[in-house]
Amino acid sequence: MKNGILLATLQALEETLGELRSLGQVSSAQLQEDWRIRRAIERDLQIAVEAVIDVCQRIIALHRQAPAATSAHAVERCVQLRVLSDHPAYRKMVQFRDFVVHRYERIDVAILVDIVNHRLADFDTFRDEVLRFCKHEDPT
Repeated sequence: MKNGILLATLQALEETLGELRSLGQVSSAQLQEDWRIRRAIERDLQIAVEAVIDVCQRIIALHRQAPAATSAHAVERCVQLRVLSDHPAYRKMVQFRDFVVHRYERIDVAILVDIVNHRLADFDTFRDEVLRFCKHEDPT
């Protein structure tokens, strides 16, 4: 399947992940001391998860289905469509994004450290599953 919007969104995801990876390993002390880095990580992670959600909504649209009502439902619908595996990390991504967007207090830096140091590969898994689906399916 050739879909420019889908591929452009995956490219934006890649660029955002590149920014996060360019930080190397981060520490809680580093993020507590430097609010700029902490905020940059929060924002880049929000952008990355928004890209995941946008890709899911686009896949749903390509299947000529009504948009999912929530971000969590968008991911779940892609699992039901067998585009994505039922990876718990995808639900955690959406939960993190919802927390960042809807709550204004400071995010625990330990969560940010864990995601940057250990969870960015979950986004790679997402990308790989979507690209694999794109190669084998043409719902349009």
